[in-house]
Amino acid sequence: MTDDQYSGGARPQRQRSVFDLADPAVRTACAKRDIADIFRLRPSGMTQRRLAELVGMSQSEVADILAGRQVKSYDVFVRIAEGLSIPRGMMGLGSGEHVEAPPRPAPARWVDEELSERVKRRNLVELGGFLLLGRPVWDGWEPPAVTDPLMDPPARISLVDVRMYEDTVTQLVALDHRVGGMASRAPLVAMATTGEQFLKAQVQPDVEERLRYAVAEAHRASAWASGDVRFMDVCRAHAHRALDLSAGSRDRIAQVLCTVSSAEKSYGETEHALQLCQLAQVAAAVSSDPQVGAVLSAESATLYHALGYTEKARQELDTARRLFAEADFAVSLPVFASYGNGHGALAAAEQQLGNYDAARAEGMAALQLRPVGEERSIALDTVILATTNVRAGELREGVAQAAQALVLVQRIGSRRVRSRLVPLADALGKRNDSTCRDLARAARKLAVA
Repeated sequence: MTDDQYSGGARPQRQRSVFDLADPAVRTACAKRDIADIFRLRPSGMTQRRLAELVGMSQSEVADILAGRQVKSYDVFVRIAEGLSIPRGMMGLGSGEHVEAPPRPAPARWVDEELSERVKRRNLVELGGFLLLGRPVWDGWEPPAVTDPLMDPPARISLVDVRMYEDTVTQLVALDHRVGGMASRAPLVAMATTGEQFLKAQVQPDVEERLRYAVAEAHRASAWASGDVRFMDVCRAHAHRALDLSAGSRDRIAQVLCTVSSAEKSYGETEHALQLCQLAQVAAAVSSDPQVGAVLSAESATLYHALGYTEKARQELDTARRLFAEADFAVSLPVFASYGNGHGALAAAEQQLGNYDAARAEGMAALQLRPVGEERSIALDTVILATTNVRAGELREGVAQAAQALVLVQRIGSRRVRSRLVPLADALGKRNDSTCRDLARAARKLAVA
């Protein structure tokens, strides 16, 4: 920026000794030309605004540098050194002694912002030119810092906005059901955050409840996705918010509780998972959807068995089987609908109870009926079926399915599914067979990868 671009009155006189130049931290930062560190070492009480005045920058530019933006221009280094009364030699800018520069007028805000926007606009052109031509297009190019500005709440939310939000959440949930993992978790969390902003807007009374339940679903899905990658504290926080927003709908409350119960079970907190599942059953006691009761009974069966209550587990399994036969999952809430006809859940419960013939039949039915593209569910069904056959002594089928399961699990990011490889590895490891032992080692390695 040239002197004729400055306006707005005389610049305040600089202090001569801004820093303790004998301070080793200051000397190290200067020697490295680490401008962010230099700015952080400013005297106590000096604001970013005052610092910006001294070095001839805007406050936003100082904030960007403190946030990680790199300074590369020689002229900018000199301006900073002079503005902060740092000898040039300390920053490797020449051997000459520091010479006090005459005060310059402070930049007018509009001039600074216009120049800043012009620089920002040309950055992509500069990068593209450098990659294609192998040389800078302009001198003094600096990459922009990545920022995440806070979104202001919109003034008004209409039914159309809510529908679009619902559709987006539904598609992201479907993505997470396919593969799971960190990549699918991030956009769900972003949608939950966006939904919180929507809730601050003006909404018609007949739209408010629908929006609230849509944001509750975004938080519930974020809880599931976070638990799926073992971020349990984050999972519980999203679940807490989802419960708050689900007030007034017992089925939705049961859905959130079922989600967290499944996550806690995968994390090894079986007793807590059962408590959550039992509370979900209380919430759904008057539900008109048999699918809700079927899913909760199937989940309870596995938890009761894990805690040694075998007879109670059998009772819950019988209830689940009866209710799945009565239900139409197409009209259920997302969590309960994802269980489909219940074959996968029934296969897992039957296997744990040692009913291998029934588990095998349910597992094969689950795989046959899974929609194309549901990689995570298909991988989980394959793991359960392989474990069933190996435990039952059907090694020919079990070994082939175990090998297939390892391939499928590697393609997804779900920690929950990977944890299910541990029982398969244990079953394979008990077989006096070299192929089984090799698969067991591979399964254990993948389970903790």
